[in-house]
Amino acid sequence: MSCGVVDKQVSSVYFAGEIVNPTTEYVVLYKDDQVIDSAKLDARNRFNIRFNNASEGLYHFDHSPQFHYVYLEKGDSLNLRLNTIEFDESIVFSGKGAEINNFIVELFLANEEDESIVEQYFTLEPKVFNKKIEQLRKEKIRLLEELLEEVSLSDRATALLKATIDYNAFIYKEKYPFYHRATTHENRLHKLPNNFYDYRKELSLNNRDLIYFRPYYNFMKYHLGNLAYMECEKNCKDLINTSSAVHFNEHKLKLTEALVQEKKLKDNLYRNIVMHYLLKVKDSPENTNLFMNTFYTYSPNNRHMGEITKLHKDIQELQPQKKLPRIELLNTNGMGVHLNEIALEKSAVFYFWSGRYQKHLNRTLAQISQLEKQYPNYSFIGINRNTEYNEWLKIIREKGLNPKNQFRSENFEELKNTLVIDHLNKSIVTHKGFIINGFADLYSLRLK
Repeated sequence: MSCGVVDKQVSSVYFAGEIVNPTTEYVVLYKDDQVIDSAKLDARNRFNIRFNNASEGLYHFDHSPQFHYVYLEKGDSLNLRLNTIEFDESIVFSGKGAEINNFIVELFLANEEDESIVEQYFTLEPKVFNKKIEQLRKEKIRLLEELLEEVSLSDRATALLKATIDYNAFIYKEKYPFYHRATTHENRLHKLPNNFYDYRKELSLNNRDLIYFRPYYNFMKYHLGNLAYMECEKNCKDLINTSSAVHFNEHKLKLTEALVQEKKLKDNLYRNIVMHYLLKVKDSPENTNLFMNTFYTYSPNNRHMGEITKLHKDIQELQPQKKLPRIELLNTNGMGVHLNEIALEKSAVFYFWSGRYQKHLNRTLAQISQLEKQYPNYSFIGINRNTEYNEWLKIIREKGLNPKNQFRSENFEELKNTLVIDHLNKSIVTHKGFIINGFADLYSLRLK
């Protein structure tokens, strides 16, 4: 390095920047799912990370709760500035390596704009729809070609940008038959031209560089779901037309096994299928056990096995007639109490809230007020997820909540995982300490 020019033969990478309105004290840099380094923001909300022996490719930085991609190669000296209030929209890169990273941001923002446009295209006939999507894709290819005339990028970097454009477009095509049927209310999937899926001939279903890249990974999910449905429709007499069927999800497991060889990608896709089934389907214990046995057969050494088996176990522990788990909470007097010791003599609904989300809190409390009038024989018990203790007490006073029915968790991860809190409106219905419904929604409760 001399005269201010970065030599690409230098193996180190410098990644620094400024976070306006930070939401946490740290910026963490990842390569795939491995932490490369982290940096604490200084008094001016600036950070810097330097590391050696950098491999060229896609990284991502995390400023909780959000993240974004960066493309790095040896010799880069990349500076970032963003405002968390408008996270993606405010990201600007400067320095060595800025061109490709600013273009990645442009592509992501353009794709967000496209989503609302494409929603209107799903009613179109297949040939017209395909033409519209190709127009959007070719416009971005034109912008990429203009960039390459001005900036010299490696073949690997160019391939990443091309993949960003292509796979975002291909996702729409994978969605089309199902979204077209939903928006037009046709009884069956619309017949497609023979060349509608021609782009699949050039696909790589084992691209190691893109395993942790959202457009590629999302495409793989839609693609496998599409293939599974079409295979099932063609070959299975007892087709259940829903992604919640054990049968359909077993098809996805089978296709993943057959088509994907890259171990990390395969494990991640298996994880997605299983997590979707466990969290969204809420199937009977018998069906769930059948499905999990199929999964264990296909992927006995899945790298996410610990997470998956724990989720399965936690879901089993929330089934009807089970006792509530023994999770330690605090009451408003600062005394410890266990979840399974609350409301042992009555019927109760447990709901969850956080002081961080005021709009959600206000909606939740309005709903609780209505439910209390509708079901006077029930106790409605709030559990705070992650608000600081004194702030929690202040909110209870200001909102006029009954302190006897308010508790606080000091370990949100334990609470979230053990009770499988996968959405904001999760609630649990109990009778004398035994679970009636471990996966109720606060806005669709029907109590006896």
